Amino acid sequence: MLRMRLIVGTLLILGLIAIAWLDASSPIIRLGQGRIGPGLVLIAVCIFAFAPILAWEFNRLTSAKSSRSGFWLNYLAISLGIASVGILPDLLPEHLVMPAVLTCPFLILFVCAIIHARTRQIDGFVQSVGAVFLGYAAIGVPLGFWILLRHDRDAWTLAGAILCVKSADIGAYFTGISIGRHRLIPWLSPGKTWEGLAGGIIFSGCIGAALATLSASALAMNALVDPIAIAYGALVAVVLGVTGTLGDLLESLLKRGAGVKDSGSILPGMGGLYDVFDSLLLAGPVAWWMLAN
Repeated sequence: MLRMRLIVGTLLILGLIAIAWLDASSPIIRLGQGRIGPGLVLIAVCIFAFAPILAWEFNRLTSAKSSRSGFWLNYLAISLGIASVGILPDLLPEHLVMPAVLTCPFLILFVCAIIHARTRQIDGFVQSVGAVFLGYAAIGVPLGFWILLRHDRDAWTLAGAILCVKSADIGAYFTGISIGRHRLIPWLSPGKTWEGLAGGIIFSGCIGAALATLSASALAMNALVDPIAIAYGALVAVVLGVTGTLGDLLESLLKRGAGVKDSGSILPGMGGLYDVFDSLLLAGPVAWWMLAN
């Protein structure tokens, strides 16, 4: 299991570097008064690759019976969450942004009502709509904040922030299996320990400081990376590490409710895509608030 985790984890890091490299050179598409980008590659990957997988896994966690309609409702909600934060503000004229963003939840509710009406059943409407809105708020909107961060910062800073979040996961895992003794929340996530949490936060802070040091190098300047102070880089990494842990616990709550160990099996040794993204999602808005120019 550990060997498989290392292999898949390495491939994911390489994938992150590849997306950052492609996105750093991606064009901005002009559409009338608006635009799509920077972050064109990131937007495409989120909408057409990540969102469908996350919608399928989330539907499995929140629906008593995973259904095709549930998948499409979750995909719609996640996509609209991404668009409302990361796409519409740049695509539309300023006076239309707020009405368009606020129309997204209304559209989700309207479509959910139409789909549920087709079943000719009264029971379960509130629960099913609530689950779809949870996907909108817990997956779509946070992914939109990562795209929003790409609008304000370079692709490599965004990749570094993602690496800081996942460094907390890596540090917590290895510290936990080495010296972990005291359970963090036994009833929710028996595998997490206080020692693992501390190790993850420390490791994340070290990675943040290292990346901040690298941001001032000649290589980073040639890549048009904005430098970050070392102390602030470490602080951001620590905050993102803590927030990411809370995101992991949120997914644990969903998995406990669904009675499953993993959200899926698409990533050998790690489970589903949501199992990898859980910490990143909750950290998305925090990363924007701390790093956006």
